[in-house]
Amino acid sequence: MDVHAPHQPVHTWRDFFTHLTIVTIGLFIALTLEAFVEYLHHRHLVHEARENIRQEIEHNHEAAQKDLVLLQRNVDSQEANIKAIHALMADPKNFHGSIDNSMNFDSLNDAAWRTARDTGALGFMPYDEVQRYSDLYMLEDLVNKNVIAAGVQDFDAISSFKMGYDPGSLPADEYVLLLRKNASIQIQFTTLKEFVQQFDDHCVAELKR
Repeated sequence: MDVHAPHQPVHTWRDFFTHLTIVTIGLFIALTLEAFVEYLHHRHLVHEARENIRQEIEHNHEAAQKDLVLLQRNVDSQEANIKAIHALMADPKNFHGSIDNSMNFDSLNDAAWRTARDTGALGFMPYDEVQRYSDLYMLEDLVNKNVIAAGVQDFDAISSFKMGYDPGSLPADEYVLLLRKNASIQIQFTTLKEFVQQFDDHCVAELKR
C-alpha cells in the first residue's frame, strides 16, 4: 500500500482538507479491499480444509469397518493359539497343530487434520467444529498408538520359539509364558477393537452432519 504526497502545492486550509479527505478515502478503500481479499483467502482456506477433512474421515470410516473385521479375526486367531498351546503342553511329541501370531490392520490417516492445523485454517473455523475434529483425531491417535503396541506384543508372543528349542521340547515354564503372552495379546486385540468401534461411531456421527 503506497501513500503519495499531493502533486500540487497546498496554499489554503481548504486545499489541505481536500487532500486529506482524498488520502483518507483512498486509505479506506485500500484497507477495505485488503480486508476483503484476506476474507476470501480465509474462506477458501476453511472450505478446502473442511473438504479434505471430510474426505479423510470417509476414508477412515471405511478403514475402520475393515479393521473391525480384521481385529475379530486376530482375536479368534489368538483363541486358536491358546487352544493349540494347551494341546502342545498336553502331548508335545504328537502335536500337529500350528500357532500363528500375525496382525492385519488398515491404517488410519490424519494428514488433512495436520495440514488444516499447520496452515492455520482451524483458527477461522467455529470453536465447536474444531472441538469435534479434535476429539475425533485424539481418538484416532489413541487407536494408532494401541495398534503399534498390539503389533509389538503380538510378535513378542512367539519369542519362545526363537530360542533354538524344538516346539515339542520347550522348558515347562516357556509353555506357561506362551499361554500368558497369547492371552494378553488377545485382550489387547479385544480392547483395540473397542477403541476402533468408538472411533468409527464418531466418524459416522461427523459424516451425518
